[in-house]
Amino acid sequence: MCLWRIKFAKPVLSGFNENYLALDRTNAIKGLFILLVFLSHARNCISTLPQYSSDPLNSFYDLFQDHLGQGVVVMFLFYSGYGVMESIKKKGSDYIHTFPKNRFAKTLLHFDIAVLLFVILDLCLGTLKDYSVLHVLLSFTGWESVGNSNWYIFAVLILYLITYISFKICKDKYPRAAALITFFTVLYIAVLAFFKDAWWFDTVLLYPLGIWYSLGKNKIEDFVRKKPVNYYLLFALCAVVFVVSHLLRRNILFYEISQVSLCAVIVAATMKIDIHNKILQFFGTHLFEIYILMRIPMIVLLHFHITNTYFFVLISFAATVALAFLFKKVLKFVDGKIFKSVKI
Repeated sequence: MCLWRIKFAKPVLSGFNENYLALDRTNAIKGLFILLVFLSHARNCISTLPQYSSDPLNSFYDLFQDHLGQGVVVMFLFYSGYGVMESIKKKGSDYIHTFPKNRFAKTLLHFDIAVLLFVILDLCLGTLKDYSVLHVLLSFTGWESVGNSNWYIFAVLILYLITYISFKICKDKYPRAAALITFFTVLYIAVLAFFKDAWWFDTVLLYPLGIWYSLGKNKIEDFVRKKPVNYYLLFALCAVVFVVSHLLRRNILFYEISQVSLCAVIVAATMKIDIHNKILQFFGTHLFEIYILMRIPMIVLLHFHITNTYFFVLISFAATVALAFLFKKVLKFVDGKIFKSVKI
């Protein structure tokens, strides 16, 4: 499925995939990685069970996932930062003006509707009593969880606020705004390090990286196109940095470098490899819904002791896709009632 409609740019040695940052292509990449996120969450649910550890095939996936780690989300953050900057370049201050509503408020509302589903599920399963009232209330901000995924949405909400504040201060001085976003993101990392585990903040630098890439894209592409060897030198450099930093990833600084360089390797690879896969694009366009709802069927299956690895993954995956499809329609209806479309 993932290999369908994947081809190399032609000619292979000197060709360039002009569509590597087109929305449908980036959605396909995100679709691939949301599948990896799904598998990671499924493993977290059943990896301690005897049925999982007794299957030798799972050890290969465990090895892969242990090495990939938080790398499953780097492209989400990179493409988000890139997309925001591209929209600002095209639409200007009007886009920034609508940012609190169209980016922050919508994301928070969609997240809170999903959290409410988890609260209802916990109530039905008798597990809501395990949480304090304050814990439940904080879960609607993303700071806590009632069984749902939360750290990524919390980070995105903060990054949206950072973006809005930075561009309000710097206005059309894009490099200054990008620098301020980077500064605030580093500050976010420093603050969160006192309160949360590393996976809450160790990939958020990919968001400002996406913004910087948008600003410097033309120069990078001109360099890559100038001579075929330039591309391979750039790719080799990114790959070497990734391998070395990955080997030293126990150090937080090298871990950050490994995540940035992993993203660079993937972006460079897509300059040559065109992924035009409708199935992956579907998953990419339903990324939020899949991400936020995937734990619901997993929680239900665990509650009823359905823990066979293959049944667990297949049933939870099918249920997640169905829920995501329906949930997206619900969110579209809600948005139409609450938010008035703004044409800019």
